[in-house]
Amino acid sequence: MIKQVPPSVPADGAPDLAIDRAMKRIINEIQDGLRHGFFEFTLTCEIIGQERRRLTLWAGKSYQFVIPRDDCLRTASDKSDS
Repeated sequence: MIKQVPPSVPADGAPDLAIDRAMKRIINEIQDGLRHGFFEFTLTCEIIGQERRRLTLWAGKSYQFVIPRDDCLRTASDKSDS
């Protein structure tokens, strides 16, 4: 069963972007695995309708995030090394 991770609303009132929720979940899974001493997860991505990205994390449970194309492009350009 795949769990769709719903948006949350932080204290500042602005909803989290799907990419932010995905990154938080990935980091949480890594931290939990390190705490337990072992872990395995799979991360896949595919392009779906309207050029959105479906990111699926399989780590005991499955989590799915649908990320708009513009959020992916903005994130990539924000983290440029040059």
